[in-house]
Amino acid sequence: MNSETISTLADWLYTNRKQLEDKSQEFDAQKVYDVLDSLEVLRKPIKEYFDMTEDEYYQNESDHRLTLQSPDNKLSELHDRVQVNHVDGSLAGHEINFTYNHEDPYATGDYKAKTDIDLINYSFTVIGAVYDNTIVADVRNSISRDAILSIGLAANAIENWQK
Repeated sequence: MNSETISTLADWLYTNRKQLEDKSQEFDAQKVYDVLDSLEVLRKPIKEYFDMTEDEYYQNESDHRLTLQSPDNKLSELHDRVQVNHVDGSLAGHEINFTYNHEDPYATGDYKAKTDIDLINYSFTVIGAVYDNTIVADVRNSISRDAILSIGLAANAIENWQK
């Protein structure tokens, strides 16, 4: 995996966002999963997290940025998302600081795929830019595990919504 793959996927999501929202364009969640797995931030492949309980993830891997809502629920049911929204620091000095905000695609009660599409697009835009300008270890060591999980949860939700 390289930065071009991440950036190309982000560009594709941006270009096709309206068609994804109206379901006239199929969403290939596997492409998102492949990027996330290639980053090697999480201990397991992303798909293995969807059936994990919130409590199991919280106790074993979470960096506690997510707002977990029900310990016994599966992560695939989680509404909170952590979006990568900015990066600062020194790439040359390997001091990268990602910043985040919370998103909830269910905030109005109904699922809004646009929120998750935007989350993936924006997160991959930021990650791709950093990945292009530093070594992958800097990304792995600096980015939130909960943000990576959130991208996977967003992709899973879009995939299931489009069915």
